[in-house]
Amino acid sequence: MNHDVTGELTARSPGRLLADLAQLARVLAANGRARPEVELYLASGQLVKGRLAQVGAGDDHTGAIAVVIVGGTPRAPAAAYIRIDQIVAVVVADAGLLVRAPATDAPAPSRLELQGQAAAQGEVLISRLERALPVQVAGDLDDDGRRAVAAFLPVLFDVLADIAADELGRLALSAIAVLEIGAASIAELWKEPPDRLVLRAPRIPSDAFTVAVLRPAIEKLL
Repeated sequence: MNHDVTGELTARSPGRLLADLAQLARVLAANGRARPEVELYLASGQLVKGRLAQVGAGDDHTGAIAVVIVGGTPRAPAAAYIRIDQIVAVVVADAGLLVRAPATDAPAPSRLELQGQAAAQGEVLISRLERALPVQVAGDLDDDGRRAVAAFLPVLFDVLADIAADELGRLALSAIAVLEIGAASIAELWKEPPDRLVLRAPRIPSDAFTVAVLRPAIEKLL
């Protein structure tokens, strides 16, 4: 049975929409799927079509930049770099990606594989804390939940390593004895006394934590 998701779509500005799609692009690429296909209409009247690769801060104080693959090959892609503030409209070829998890033929990682990924990605954090920070993966995860956790781990450990890069951050993280990571319908995190940090990755990738949101949320709990 087809599921009509049209009524679940929400209004978003071009900048917010592209930031959400960039999160999806990362998840899709990690699962061997094509990145979101978009058409970008610019204030100049030009139209750019391609697949969104990423959105990031510009290096010349002009604002965020969208990187769109417009041709070439994976080894030699042709990319357009577009200022977000010049985009007046965005067409998404499959807007359903914004309200449901992307389909994938790749098998979901097991809990054991997730534990291994956490250990590998936590090496920088271990070197800064001078100890391991144990990770517990929730035991009630289905396939989509384990995929959500797998996509969340790189963002989480990037943030934790950045926090631990200075002395105050390292001392604050030293008070945490264990990380518990699971999945939920929305992104959540909280601290369980005395020393457990609990994080729930959202099942819908467009709702995923970004580094800019996750870092202050964690720092507030430390």
